Amino acid sequence: MVIQRWQSVFLLLAAIMMGCSCMLPLATMGEATLTPASQPVYLVLNALIAVLTLISIFLFKNLSRQKTVVKVNFFLIVASIITAGIMIFSTADASIDWTGAPLLVICSLVMTLAGYRRICADEKLLKSYDRIR
Repeated sequence: MVIQRWQSVFLLLAAIMMGCSCMLPLATMGEATLTPASQPVYLVLNALIAVLTLISIFLFKNLSRQKTVVKVNFFLIVASIITAGIMIFSTADASIDWTGAPLLVICSLVMTLAGYRRICADEKLLKSYDRIR
């Protein structure tokens, strides 16, 4: 099986990054480690984002629905970033050692945006073919 559409590649990378961010710790504050497993709402939110991203890959036959799912996914990723920021900065410890999970969520946001732009480009290309007929 060959993936022939760039948005599928971008969305697959975003899903992999969100899945990895569910397992990696967010930050180390002093001797405590903040993990998604200790914050069930954050864990469920990131798992939902990963599943929605995988579902959006297979909606390629209906571009308007795929765009809608990717938009919802984009806003959920922003909510995940805000939630992580609130969790990290609400602690009293002054020294925070960052780990890779916040970076993965931000990279997932960028990949989702790139996938959305490629979906829009495909839609534009299909509309141009319809004008030719």
